[in-house]
Amino acid sequence: MNTIGKTLTCLAGLIALGLFSSCSQQTQAPVAPVVPPKPDNYEIFVRSHPNYPKIMDIYRNPELMSQASPQSPIYICLSEQRGRLYVNGRVAADWPVSTGTAGHPTPTGSFRVLEKKREYSSRTWGRMLDADGRCVDANANSATTPVPEGGRFVGSPMPNWQRLTGNGIGMHTGKVRAGRRLSHGCIRTPNSMARELFDITATGRTRVTVCDERESCYPTFVGSGPLTKEETHAPAPAPAAPAITAGQLQPTPAAQQQPTPAAQQPAPTAPAVSVDQQQPSPENQQAAPAVSTEQQQPTPDAQLQPVPTAE
Repeated sequence: MNTIGKTLTCLAGLIALGLFSSCSQQTQAPVAPVVPPKPDNYEIFVRSHPNYPKIMDIYRNPELMSQASPQSPIYICLSEQRGRLYVNGRVAADWPVSTGTAGHPTPTGSFRVLEKKREYSSRTWGRMLDADGRCVDANANSATTPVPEGGRFVGSPMPNWQRLTGNGIGMHTGKVRAGRRLSHGCIRTPNSMARELFDITATGRTRVTVCDERESCYPTFVGSGPLTKEETHAPAPAPAAPAITAGQLQPTPAAQQQPTPAAQQPAPTAPAVSVDQQQPSPENQQAAPAVSTEQQQPTPDAQLQPVPTAE
């Protein structure tokens, strides 16, 4: 008896172990596929231009631009010849600039907007005209270039002027070439962007930082190199199915797994048939399929009447 009892105990343990193992395998939640992060609009703009930063394209984020304020910082990167406006820590605009040449470098540092004038002309640089109004020097310095007898000095126009220093350095509308340093120290900006910045900034409140290299707050991209189709059309991650614990899986007792008697089972429903199937063409009629003995015997609960065939 002891041997039989031990054998039964071992069998019961093996059966229980098999049930537990089966439940454990069923409780494993499906693993959601790994979806690469999708780059934002600014990263798409930068990486979709292989020659960036030496491009004339201007990036604007309309949503962020609508939230820009005099406290929104502006950065001018000399090595890239690009200007950037930040709103809530994100790039709201990115545009090309042309800063000072090697002989007239733009000073680096952090500055405040000191003065704003929609229409302004340089007091130092411009054209020297003779008595007949002809230009004798297109790059004249009012402090060093002599004025011809009867002539005059005409300062270079600098619309949307925003002074940054006391010695004539500022941001304004001017001729810009991608990646080129062209000015006498000022920060030349495309007219459309200069007008927008003029409307956003405020004297004494807006900070403009001029740096040799890219600013430290520049965003980190999720990728590098040219954009791929997967990055520009990355699908949204599918929601993960809820995890099922072992306690939620209740095995059905053997007594509850008894098959339902045939008399209690509902009669099978005939499959839906389209109109074309109900009316076969006369030249291609086929014999009706043979009916088995079990199908000819009606169930006790409902007597099935034979259906006449279509003529």
